[in-house]
Amino acid sequence: MTVEQHLARADALVEQRDYLGAAEAVGRASRQRPGAISLVLRQGELLEAAGRPEAARKAYLRGLDEESADLVEKQELHYRLFLLLTLKLADAAGARPLLTQLPAGSPRHLDAQGVLAYADGRYQEALVLFEQARDATADQDLRARVLYHTALAYERAGDADLARLALFHAVNQAQSLGVRKDIERFFSRLQAHNP
Repeated sequence: MTVEQHLARADALVEQRDYLGAAEAVGRASRQRPGAISLVLRQGELLEAAGRPEAARKAYLRGLDEESADLVEKQELHYRLFLLLTLKLADAAGARPLLTQLPAGSPRHLDAQGVLAYADGRYQEALVLFEQARDATADQDLRARVLYHTALAYERAGDADLARLALFHAVNQAQSLGVRKDIERFFSRLQAHNP
């Protein structure tokens, strides 16, 4: 099969909610097109959606080993790996060095700082950083991710209503599957605890 056929198969599997199968199809496409960081990012996102964070970590690390990746792609890989380690693998200490790979003051850097503050239990500080990150970006998907992180912090700070409001805004801006799945899972958890 060609790269395009693997990717078409992945799209079909996503429609069937077979995220693991889709990740495998994207992985095959990625092996046929080494250095295609967009495919590595997509595979990692699908693995996260399938609930396989350790496999996603390995995919992101493989992408970081690619010599041909440009600076923007590397920064996105560092950012995604940072979020995965901190939020899904409970390894904030392992994630912390990745923060230096993001441009200081950039929306991703501000969001990552907020995620660290959230992981450390400093929710008000996290909310300030998330607001700064949200205001600094026009990228809808990044804004959705920041709003999702905002919802996490509000929930931990004890304000389920503001958490739901942040999720409402997040879901309306989310474009990527990974962000949408994170929002869905968190919303379901919120509803179960606060109907």
